[in-house]
Amino acid sequence: MNTRNGEGNFYLSPNGVFFIKNDDQAGIALTGNFKNTDIKYATQSGPMLVIDGKINAGFTKESASLYIRNDVGITRDNKTVFKISNVPVSLYDFAEYFFKLGCENALYLDGAISNIYVKDRNTENA
Repeated sequence: MNTRNGEGNFYLSPNGVFFIKNDDQAGIALTGNFKNTDIKYATQSGPMLVIDGKINAGFTKESASLYIRNDVGITRDNKTVFKISNVPVSLYDFAEYFFKLGCENALYLDGAISNIYVKDRNTENA
C-alpha cells in the first residue's frame, strides 16, 4: 500500500482500496484499514468520497475543480455501483451522488482522462 504523502487526488486524505474477495464479495476500505486477506483483486485510489455513510469532510460545495470523473461505491445492501459522469463535476458533487444512493463507502477512481469499458457496449463517448 502506498501511504506516502504527495500531490494530486490520490494523496487527498483519506484514500482507500476497492477490493473483491475470493468469494466475490466487494468492499471498500480506508488504506490504513485494508487487510490483504482472502483477496482476489484490489486497487488503491483516492480520495474516499463517502466514509461510513458520511461525505468526506474535506470536500466543499464551492469547489471549482470540475472534471469528468469515475468512482465506485458500495451500498448498504452490498451492491457495487460504478459511475462515470457525463459532465464535469466536483468531488463534492460526486460524493453527494453516492451518498444519496445510500452508499456506506465510495472511492474516487479517476478524473480528467476518465473513460469506461463495458463489454458489448459502445462507451467511447460515455
